[in-house]
Amino acid sequence: MQVSIRILIGIISFCIATTGTIVANMLLIMMIGEINRKREEGNLVSYFGYTFPKILQIHREYRNLYPNGKLHIYELTSFALAMISAISLAVCLRIIG
Repeated sequence: MQVSIRILIGIISFCIATTGTIVANMLLIMMIGEINRKREEGNLVSYFGYTFPKILQIHREYRNLYPNGKLHIYELTSFALAMISAISLAVCLRIIG
């Protein structure tokens, strides 16, 4: 049984994209936890319901509260890796390109 290189790269890309997405979400949850640690009890950021403006607000507030913190850099890096792998998977499946 012969496995083509395209299928093998597609499987690897799918695994990297899935892992990158999970890691990015875990890091975003960690950033919310760090933000909530500095906030008062009635004014916490919710862990549910991600929208683009909310993610931008989380990044902005995290950078303001923790100027030397690296979680936002790690989160953006893992998200970028996931998106590059997803594009690679789409190319392997001949959805694009």
